[in-house]
Amino acid sequence: MRRSDRRRTAGFTLIEVLLGFAILLVVFAGLLPIFTRSVLNNVEGRESTQVSNLGRSQLEDRLQLAFNSWDLTIDAGTERQAVGYWDDGLADHLGDEEWSDDAGQAPTALWVRTTTVRQYGINGVRDNDLDGILDEIVGLQDADRDGHFDNPLAAGTPPINIHLKDVEVQLQNQANLSPGEPIELTLYAYKAF
Repeated sequence: MRRSDRRRTAGFTLIEVLLGFAILLVVFAGLLPIFTRSVLNNVEGRESTQVSNLGRSQLEDRLQLAFNSWDLTIDAGTERQAVGYWDDGLADHLGDEEWSDDAGQAPTALWVRTTTVRQYGINGVRDNDLDGILDEIVGLQDADRDGHFDNPLAAGTPPINIHLKDVEVQLQNQANLSPGEPIELTLYAYKAF
């Protein structure tokens, strides 16, 4: 066997090994942002799921209350609002996350939850074309189609005139982890008398 043939079959040269490492380094450097973004998406998804479940719990708690309970009663104006702030707790403790009504937490809160209650009365029904199908419930019109009935009843309305309560829970992300618009979630439910 000649000397040049022995060198070719003996193994990789140092330059070939360094070139291989350089190619792997370029590939791994290209994949690193994907893994970083994946971790951020997982954290954001976990947080969004956790907070939306807590928002649903707030909505369900309000629906379990008696129709004329204090939390569903309008004190002034035409709606009642309660604001809560989500505190993620200490970084080295799991399970100490909680909602607080303390407005002092607003600058550091990750999420803000606003629960709004509105009340409505039904003043009658109309069958405009006389086909036997109700065309309109008087008192529950949404002319501007914004998702809210147009004529909420004010505080002090006699309870006998209140037939429907609208409960809205709105969650808004204060500490936006992703670029773009902040995450918002709004949940609605109606409680009938």
